This record gives sequence, structure tokens and C-alpha cells, in this order.
Amino acid sequence: MATHSVHENRGWHPMSMVAFTMLLVGACFSALWVITLADLPDNKPMNIAYGIIALGLLLSTAVIFGWLTRHLHHSPLLPDHTEAEEKRYLEKVRGSA
Repeated sequence: MATHSVHENRGWHPMSMVAFTMLLVGACFSALWVITLADLPDNKPMNIAYGIIALGLLLSTAVIFGWLTRHLHHSPLLPDHTEAEEKRYLEKVRGSA
């Protein structure tokens, strides 16, 4: 039995999903930071911790998305919208060119 290995370029990189998750978690921590600033102004260590975590996650996300954009030469979350990609889609999914 022959093994068949095909490299499929899906148009997105797995690291983009990690960065997107970091973006969502960073947004949650930034919301917690704003809430603790308003409700607990005397609890400075918690305010500082939430702010540093939110800033770190959001900056890390920006660095990853920037690197992926340069590396992939297109958006890291959206596939290419080129003529070659459309032709590949028509051949693979619809069975026609």
C-alpha cells in the first residue's frame, strides 16, 4: 500500500490561531485592568499585574501578526484571493477548472 503525502497550503499559519487567542485573552485582561482601576484604586499590585499582562499579550500578538504578514506576504488569518488560489479551489473542491 502506497502512502500518499500532500502538502496543502491552507492560506493560514497555525501560529495565527495562537496570536488570535492571545489577542482575545489580552482584551479580557485589559477589561479586568480597567475594572480594577475603577473599583479598586487602592489595590495597586493587582492593577499593575493586569496592566502588564494585557500589554504583554497585546504586544506579543502584534509582533506575531507582523512577522506572519511579512513571512506569508498576506494576512495571517485570511487565505490568498488570487487567481491561482481560485483555480486550486475549483479543481479540488468542485472538480472543474
